[in-house]
Amino acid sequence: MSKLIKYVVCSVFIFAVLSACTSFTASKNRVYLSPNIQLNINSVPAQMFNKSWQHVLYITNQQKTHIVFAQLAINDKGAIKLLLMTVQGFPIMELEKPLNGPVKTRNMLAVEGIDPHYILADIALVHWPVAFLQKQLEGALIEQVGSNRQVFNDEGTFITIDYSDESTTLNNILHQYQITFKKVEQ
Repeated sequence: MSKLIKYVVCSVFIFAVLSACTSFTASKNRVYLSPNIQLNINSVPAQMFNKSWQHVLYITNQQKTHIVFAQLAINDKGAIKLLLMTVQGFPIMELEKPLNGPVKTRNMLAVEGIDPHYILADIALVHWPVAFLQKQLEGALIEQVGSNRQVFNDEGTFITIDYSDESTTLNNILHQYQITFKKVEQ
């Protein structure tokens, strides 16, 4: 029984990290990355249609690391389907978002205060092309030089993303968390 409690507590913490900072409001189409920076998550770039991936996510916050398995698929119409599971294979959450439609979620564990909009925002910042993201950002710029990406404005850099052959790491400086995406070998 204590293992089940640990899994539930771990899952709650993981969702809290993935949802960034829920004290900022999210509309149907926009996520506030900071009080002055918004990201439109209503659309998906056409080059992402018919794409899918599987990653293990290492989520670090306050010097604690949690591991989640993620499967993402985007169909030929730009609809997103995301499944998050524990590494043991227990489903945590299923998220669906049709192109230009609202986010729908189904939580398999009782988790409160989770905003799936922030999960999509982090995935978009890592995976969507910079030129597309720049049109979706308000109040900040996104720039990629070599294998590094950053979201910044006059106040400084808020998010950095580092790409390597083995993994991709998003570091949210403002909210003090890090997510490392590692591809699952098939």
